[in-house]
Amino acid sequence: MQVETLGDVLDWTKAAHRNLADCLAHCAEGSRQERVRMLMDYLAEHERELSRTLQLAKQDAKPSALHTWCYEYFDKYPIEPHETCHGDFRDKDTDQIIAAVLAWHEKIIGLYRYLLSRAEINSTRDLLTNLISLEEHETMRMVRDAGRMQDI
Repeated sequence: MQVETLGDVLDWTKAAHRNLADCLAHCAEGSRQERVRMLMDYLAEHERELSRTLQLAKQDAKPSALHTWCYEYFDKYPIEPHETCHGDFRDKDTDQIIAAVLAWHEKIIGLYRYLLSRAEINSTRDLLTNLISLEEHETMRMVRDAGRMQDI
């Protein structure tokens, strides 16, 4: 996917969350550990919901923000989306799975922060500020809920 505008970034991020969800669900099917399977199922549903939320954010965003050019970030800091699942989570324990998903979310937050630092239009700044807040809050919620699952 060629990412050139902020609208493309939203599409890319939405697809990345969906692909991560698919990978987690795929790996959960092959897991022998009930706790790991439950965690991956939860995280997969969480990522799907985040993908749907990003679709709504894009629909609500101002066209001036969505048409903002932002291709240079990917030239400097390439981020490989989770397009193909190679059983990435199958042999990991719950802490490793959470760490991997958190690292992925931090990359996305880093992308949004970089774009915010370069934004010149208020509508673009507002959209990126909201996206950062969304990702940060959803990451915190995910960690909190995953911690609760481990307490069971």
